[in-house]
Formats: sequence, structure tokens, C-alpha cells
Amino acid sequence: MTQLFMTHPGPLSSAGRSAIADGLELRSATIDDAAEIAGVLAESFEENWDAARVVREFFDAADVVDTWVVSDPAGIVGTASERLMPEVYKDAGYVHYVGVLRRARGRRVGAILTERCIRGFAERGLATAVLETDDFRIPALITYFRLGFIPTYRSAEEQGAWSRLLPRLFGAAA
Repeated sequence: MTQLFMTHPGPLSSAGRSAIADGLELRSATIDDAAEIAGVLAESFEENWDAARVVREFFDAADVVDTWVVSDPAGIVGTASERLMPEVYKDAGYVHYVGVLRRARGRRVGAILTERCIRGFAERGLATAVLETDDFRIPALITYFRLGFIPTYRSAEEQGAWSRLLPRLFGAAA
């Protein structure tokens, strides 16, 4: 598994607005959502998440400016947050922890959440957006490309990972 870095070069104001499927709702998260968000993140990232960790990493974190959720009648099915780290990513917002439950995949939940984060960065006057993902998260990578993100190489290892991955995503050149 290799962490990959992607940049949306802008303009962020041109971020699309994917249609939200019937029965889904996008809204800003509240601290009362922490347990459900933890469930989404635990399933999405196969890590230990609980409400206390969600509160620490999202609601109490000074660099997380908004957390978004998509829900259906049964509860929260996806989440993502807007993170600002100007000392690391000047003039860029960081798309943070995009997670979607398996039962909701294929309904563009990840795209809806990522687009909302991009719009939030544009509303804050930021020029670009960045994110990190894993090389095995193929559906997420395809979504990020569709939304305008491009690979950014931080190391020779990442460049090699992208070189192996891109032909798998888009087909080898003839």
C-alpha cells in the first residue's frame, strides 16, 4: 500500500454539484453524529474508530473547519471534512477522511462529499485543494480524477506507484 497525493489545481469555484440520489441528504455534521461517523470511518478505513476519536480528530481539531455527512433514512452513509493546514499546504484546503459505507457505494456519495469540501475551500478563498489516498482505493481514485484532481509526486516511490497504477486505471497505451 502506497499513499498517493493528489492536487486539484483549480479554479475551485468550478467544482460541480453531483445530483444527490433520492433518499440522500447532505448536511454539516454535528457532535451528535460522532458515533455514526465513527461507524462509517471504521468500515471505510478498517481502523478502530469510536465517537471519542471522531470528536478529537474532527470536532475538537482546530484545523478541521467543517465536517460533512450524507445520510439516508437508515442513518449516515458517508462523511468527509475540510481541513486547513496553511503551514503545510499554503492556499490549499485538505480533503480529509472521505468515507462511505459499502451499502451506499455506487450512489456518488464520495463525489458529493468531496465536491462539498471543494466548494467550502472556494468559499474560503483558497486556490487549490489537496488530498491523500491509497493506491488500492480504485473507485475513490476514479472519483477524484473525475472531479479534477491530478497526481502530484512527492517522492520517487509515489511517482513509481502512479506509473504502475495509471495504466491499470486508464488502459495501457497502444
